[in-house]
This record gives sequence, C-alpha cells and structure tokens, in this order.
Amino acid sequence: MKRTIAALGAALMVLGACTKSDSSGGTSSGTAAQTGGSIRGELTVWLDNDDWAEAVIAGFNQKYPEVAIHYEKVGSVDARGKVSLDGPAGIGPDVFIMPHDHVGNAILDGLCEPFSPELKQKYEGLLLPAALNTAVSDGEVYALPISTENIAFFYNKDLLGGAAVPKTFEEIIAFAETWNNAVQNKYALRWQVDDSYINYFFLTAFGMNIFGPNHDDYKNPGFDSNAVRQGIEFHNSLRKTYNVNVADATWDNTVAMFQRGEVPFTISGPWAIGDAKKNNVNFGIVKLPTIAGNQPRCFSGNILAAVSSYTNNPEAAFAFVEFLAGVEGATIQYNTTGKLTALKDISSIPGLRDDPYLAGIQEQAPFADPMPTIPEVNQMWDSLKTLFTFTWDGQLSPQAAQEKAMKDYDAALEMAGKSR
Repeated sequence: MKRTIAALGAALMVLGACTKSDSSGGTSSGTAAQTGGSIRGELTVWLDNDDWAEAVIAGFNQKYPEVAIHYEKVGSVDARGKVSLDGPAGIGPDVFIMPHDHVGNAILDGLCEPFSPELKQKYEGLLLPAALNTAVSDGEVYALPISTENIAFFYNKDLLGGAAVPKTFEEIIAFAETWNNAVQNKYALRWQVDDSYINYFFLTAFGMNIFGPNHDDYKNPGFDSNAVRQGIEFHNSLRKTYNVNVADATWDNTVAMFQRGEVPFTISGPWAIGDAKKNNVNFGIVKLPTIAGNQPRCFSGNILAAVSSYTNNPEAAFAFVEFLAGVEGATIQYNTTGKLTALKDISSIPGLRDDPYLAGIQEQAPFADPMPTIPEVNQMWDSLKTLFTFTWDGQLSPQAAQEKAMKDYDAALEMAGKSR
C-alpha cells in the first residue's frame, strides 16, 4: 500500500518551521540548519505499520511542512532486499527500516548513507550504546536505532507467596526447592532452555564475548573458551531445578504458562507482555538475576532507520530519521505500537516513563550486548544452540559440545566460502 501525505501550504509555514531544530545535527552532505536554508521537497519512506506511519508522518510534517511524504508499507525484514533492487532502479525509498542484523550486509551492498561525525557524537550521548553500536561499522554510523528489545526476568506477584523477588539465581533455586513438584510437572522457573538468543546470558555471566570484545571478529567466535565452559556447566546445573528435556521446554510449556498465570518465573522479552496483560496476570519485570555474583549480559535486538544511499533529498531524509529516533518520534511510536525507544532517557516520554513492564525491560538494557552485525552472524546461531541443546539432554559433555560447536561453525563458514 502506498500513501501520500501532502505537505502543508507555504502560507501556513512559520519562520523556522522547516529548518532543523537544535535537536538535529549535520549530515554527510550538510543540513538546512548549517546552510540557513529550509527542508522541502519529497521523500519516500518505507515503514512497517500503517497507524505508526500515519502518526509519525503527521508529526514530522508539523515540524517540516514543506516535505511531502510518500509512504509504502514494507516489512522491516524485507526492506534491505528490496532497496538493493529498487534503489538502483530509482524507485526505492529515501528512508527505510531494518533489523539491526541486516545492517552488515546493507553496508557491504552500499545501501546506507553514513551519518556525519557530528551526528555520531550527538547520538553517542543520547542512545543506548548497545543499540547504537549495532549501526556502527569502521567507526561510522550508518543508521539510528528507533526501537530496542532485550530479555529480562518475569515474575508472578501472586505466586511469590510473600517472598521477595529473586535478585540472584541462587535465590531462584532456593525458592524452587519449596515450590517444585516433579510428579505434578510443577516447576518454579520455566524457560526455553536451548534458545540461542535467550540462553546467551549464561555464558556472559562468566565473561564470554562472542566474536571478541567488539563482537566483530568472526575468526574468534569464543565457543571454545573457558568462560563458555563455566556458563554451560551452570546452565546444566539448573536441570535439577527444571527437570524436563529440551523437546518439552517449548514456548507453550514455558512462557505461555507464565502468561496464563501458572508459573512464578520465566525469562522472556517484551513480546511476552501483551498476552500476560490480556490474561490479567499480576506480574512484574526486572533485570536478569545475578549468577555467581555477576550481572549477566543478554543480547539486544534493534530496529534501525537508515537513509538510502540512493536518496535525492538527503537533508530531508536525515531529518526524518532523526525525528524517528528522537523524543517526539519515540512518543508517537510508543503510543501507536507500544515499542521501547533506544533513547537512554525516557523521562520525557509520557506513558512510557510510567510503563512498569517496559521499565523492567529497560532495567536490563544497559547489560545487553548488541547482536553482532557482521555477516558471519548467520553462521553463529546453530553453533551457539549446540552448546545448550546437547548438554542439557546429556548427549554431550560441555567440552564435547564446545568442540562440536567450533566444528559446526567452521563447516558453516566453509559453505559460505570463508574460513577462520
């Protein structure tokens, strides 16, 4: 679907309405604020939600009334592929969104216009580092995160029975000793025990850095490290607390049970909030409990807004991306989609600042590693899953699982035409 939201007439424009405000910085080709000119012309933007698009375009046009926005609904996971085809043909967008793990290939394909050093410095102060870093390559910023998500610890207030919310996994284990009943299939903590994205935090609790400290060294996945060994061993020790096979730790038997009010604790992300609220579960969310005194780090995932390298109106395109990533855009996004902004400070966003559930998600956000953006991340997931799947069910020792993970990763690299 394509919509056009026309600009307001020039007669309605007030002085400064179509120049960048103090909240905007420069672009790689200069800005209206720097040149003293105005932002006008046309933009084509690809967004993935009609209500959000309509509201955010209306908000942008209040600020920049001489920009006509042509909107097309394109899913974030589809955008990069379409830009690579439509951009060179002259029918692509000026602005598009994508999951952050698409940005590596988007940069390699030359689809994203880089931000200026001034804008990079500005957003290093405004945005969560883990979120912004997903859009950085070779020191340059190629997009801005407009929403972010990560896992956290969910707890059922009614089922705590007056006990304090656990702050450590040791406290969870102690609670489970009084709650669990294996005969009744009753377990205090249920989670998807082999999900790579979810279980990564068990490894970071002991110091694991996937692909090295900057998460960009594909030759160093880290599956064979001592930190991973310790993480797997702790993960396996929880089999005593949640004694089911991998095949039985499905979504329906873990998070969905929490959403129905049947389980005291689970580990999930903001996607699990809606159904729990619909079912009137009395629950809360906090950061992940510590493991052996260490605060675990989880993965964060982000949706990024980028300026197409094929744009004919970079000034307006950068202004639109900045609007999406700023307080005004974040407020509109929350009100229309319920998503969490990547801004560090949410105190000026009505509704979001008082949202107890997303506040709990954000409590973990400073302890989140951006999912790597290097192309080799595609070869990472199955190997990472190996560490949890085979050891949880007792098929492999931690050491053997590490060896298998490395071999599987190398084989996947080879199939992609690479080697370590």
